[in-house]
Amino acid sequence: MCYSAGMAYRSLADLFLSQAEAHRDRLLYRFWRDGQWRDQSWAEAAAEVEEIALGLVAAGVKKGDRVALYAANRVEWCLLDWANICIGALTVPLYTSSTPAQIHHIVEHSEAVVLVVDSHEALQRLMAQAPAMTSVKTVVALDAPSAGGAPPASGTDAHVLSLEALKEAGRDHGRGHPGIFRELAAAREPADDLTIIYTSGTTGEPKGVVTTHEHYLFIIASSLAAIPVSEDDVALQFLPLAHSFGRLEHFVVVAKGYTCAFARSIETLSADLQAIRPTMLFSVPRVYENAHRRIHNRVESSSALKQRLFRWAVSVGKRYNDAARRGDPISPWLRCRYRLADALVLSKVRQGMGGRLRLAISGGAPLSDPIADFFQGLGVWIVEGYGLTETSTVTHANRIDRYRVGTVGLPMDGVECRIADDGEILIRGANIMKGYLKDAAATAEAIDAEGWFHTGDVGQIEDGGFLRITDRKKDLIVTSGGKNIAPQMIENHLRQEPLISQAMVWGDRTSHLVALVTLDAEEARRWAEKEGLGWESLEAVVADSRLVAHIRQRIRERNRDLAAFEAVRDFRILPVDFSTDTGELTPSLKLKRRIVMERYADLLDEMVK
Repeated sequence: MCYSAGMAYRSLADLFLSQAEAHRDRLLYRFWRDGQWRDQSWAEAAAEVEEIALGLVAAGVKKGDRVALYAANRVEWCLLDWANICIGALTVPLYTSSTPAQIHHIVEHSEAVVLVVDSHEALQRLMAQAPAMTSVKTVVALDAPSAGGAPPASGTDAHVLSLEALKEAGRDHGRGHPGIFRELAAAREPADDLTIIYTSGTTGEPKGVVTTHEHYLFIIASSLAAIPVSEDDVALQFLPLAHSFGRLEHFVVVAKGYTCAFARSIETLSADLQAIRPTMLFSVPRVYENAHRRIHNRVESSSALKQRLFRWAVSVGKRYNDAARRGDPISPWLRCRYRLADALVLSKVRQGMGGRLRLAISGGAPLSDPIADFFQGLGVWIVEGYGLTETSTVTHANRIDRYRVGTVGLPMDGVECRIADDGEILIRGANIMKGYLKDAAATAEAIDAEGWFHTGDVGQIEDGGFLRITDRKKDLIVTSGGKNIAPQMIENHLRQEPLISQAMVWGDRTSHLVALVTLDAEEARRWAEKEGLGWESLEAVVADSRLVAHIRQRIRERNRDLAAFEAVRDFRILPVDFSTDTGELTPSLKLKRRIVMERYADLLDEMVK
């Protein structure tokens, strides 16, 4: 059961409708439409959810049917998800960055009967590049014109209609069946299947993770017990809703009853922060790293005096906020210095993030200690956590009053954790998935007879119960000298260099480690102009011997902080960055090592010969 405001909920349908009734006229969602920000109250959202839900019922969708959502983050995504939840249909999220072949595989494997797309044009592009999706009976195009519906899409026999046409069908169905929506929602049970989320596939073919209402009711309650949020908070949603972390954020918004605004895109994030002025963010480390880099770029272009002032202010802020978090006495002298630092520097930097940001949640990949320390100095707490799709998103989180930098925190309430003999992290609790869709063998391999889920991650439990992640079990490098090396730790270390955007360390069964690195284009331009090289393109700078020598020197300096067997002895700079579009990164920005190793096998072999 999920408990909020003293109430227990049987299902997420019960959660949504109860909260909508309690908050009716308060603001739930903000979204950009027709050149301006628009607001939607709880009552308005609930009415639209009912129309969509009954439209799906009118289209033949039944309990247990799958509805695939292939659309960018937008308010309609959340409304469709709640509609599915209320009638017992299972949402199957699809990343917009996925290839047509990947979309086809997931839709067919899940046997989705409805496919939701942003527009009819997006559907046509998808169908032109992918085989027919035989399971799909209805396609809903969110932006298609409502008059007469949309024309049939080539490559599918499914009926194609607009969202407005779907809602109109729902209104008609509701008039003919009074009270049916509430009956369907009330029929949801804790053990009912809720969703099928496909893993992002860093190590192979994505698997469909089946979770239930009670899995997410449990983890929502645990999350709200761990993070200090209130009904007055405002969040800016920009994590992909197709990712389990973004999905949990969408659930927590409703469970706690605060306001969620949808960023227009990652490119408009800076402007959206100014417009929405959020008090909290959910994100992956890469977003915080980019913000840190942009702030430092501006500082480095200022005078020497301003640079010294900035460093002093962040240092004072770190000491002050760290003491405040621990509840330690703060001397009048430190308090006075902090007020000055905040007035001169820190408040101005926070203003660039909207001015109200106080809390940021980080997950999906390790967050480097310097980034966490920097934001703490600004007065923005980045609370790092850990979890997997198979564990209903989260298993561990730091708390404001129980926090250790470099760890992913303590287990969530009701979650157990232990370390296997080979270092693998094992998790047990009411948040462990029901299983992988149509894959009993993989389910049995992942969850042992005692109920422990084998995460595939390697880590250690430190004093006090804090969990430190060191690497993926399958990513561990074993050198020819028998040393076990965690590449993610070294990669994060290299990425602290401003010029380095991404790094992949390799050296399995070889005598030394090597790396493939990519450059941050903005930093590369700054460096080239500073060195008097001019700027033609990133590819041209990458080939310049002076840049190669500079990166070599920086990596050598980074090696001083590593054990001798962890040092990177050689490297190659790639002319393009890793990305989701080219398949080297998952949608949550994790490195697909197998893809990178296959693509650059010649370069890797060249460095170890």
